Amino acid sequence: MKDFPNLSFQVMDARKLTFQEEFGVAFSNAALHWIVDQKAVLAGVQRCLKPGGRLLFQMAGKGNAKDVLNIINELVDMDPWKSFFSKMAFPYGFFDPEEYNAFLQEAGLVAGRVELFPKDMKHNGAEGLAGWVRTTWLPFTDKLPSELKPKFVELIVKRYLKEHPADAEGTVHVGMMRLEVEACKP
Repeated sequence: MKDFPNLSFQVMDARKLTFQEEFGVAFSNAALHWIVDQKAVLAGVQRCLKPGGRLLFQMAGKGNAKDVLNIINELVDMDPWKSFFSKMAFPYGFFDPEEYNAFLQEAGLVAGRVELFPKDMKHNGAEGLAGWVRTTWLPFTDKLPSELKPKFVELIVKRYLKEHPADAEGTVHVGMMRLEVEACKP
């Protein structure tokens, strides 16, 4: 890039990072929970960081969107949905601080702060919630034929709103859990 000569972009699998002690900081925001194998990610990050380098991560954590996941788990065990999910493993890495501290230690990184905390995600009514379900829960909706996806999303939204109606302003709240991680390479 002309205006930023020290800036470049590379596409790489986060589980297979190839850099060697090139960076002072590794940063990720709301992406790593899509990867179950955090040990591979952290081994690569450890290799990428210079001595004294830091990592700053924020991702979904244990208990994330549990009310939505409970509904999805009920649906995938029912007809006509169950045949599409019979061999599906849980597609997210939602960890708690104790688990993540162990991953950091195994990777040779020193934890500074590993904290799990709640976050209120807000959606603009049923339509906003449906849009979020369509775009966030792709590992589930992608298992379905295209003609069944809208019905699956609709069922999730209807069941969720029955248990958690929108507030007086029409906002739908979903309880999320975030895991923030700060660590360094000795």
